[in-house]
Amino acid sequence: MSQHLIDSGQRVSADREDAHKSEDAHKSEDAHKSELSEAGGEGDGAAHRNGVGGNGYGGDAGSGGDGTLHALDALSDALTEMTRDQRLLEKRLQDLREQRASGRAWRDILAEEDPPGTMQVVSRMLACLAKASGTLRKELVDSLRSEGASIPAIAKLFGVTHQRVSNLLRRPSD
Repeated sequence: MSQHLIDSGQRVSADREDAHKSEDAHKSEDAHKSELSEAGGEGDGAAHRNGVGGNGYGGDAGSGGDGTLHALDALSDALTEMTRDQRLLEKRLQDLREQRASGRAWRDILAEEDPPGTMQVVSRMLACLAKASGTLRKELVDSLRSEGASIPAIAKLFGVTHQRVSNLLRRPSD
């Protein structure tokens, strides 16, 4: 599989890896630490977001590396936002169940909800995840391609058809 993914002439040396480390990477780490403390701790992915683990490059190994890191951050932020919405939604769903059990009509129940309504919260959550995951998918495809990965190899990694990968490559970045 590595023959499909990496052009045999492309290797990243340790010197080149160090050269790609940037001030932005350090700022990103500090921003994540601040966000984590505001969110109430360091969740399961904290080690990667705080610069522990990861791919070891510390920067852009291809033409789209920074965009991919930003897309990862955006997905993490979207998940944080969705967690808040999930808590609200759980309360709303319980309230809907209770009101319906008391014999109220759906029309009356939904009409009296405080904004945003239950279905607006669901839509907001889906849109948030769709945007962040779509951006990450596009950035990863671009990065893998710039690293020499073939379209069929990328398709296999993503569990999609090669046509889907080709469409992502043609789509402009956000």
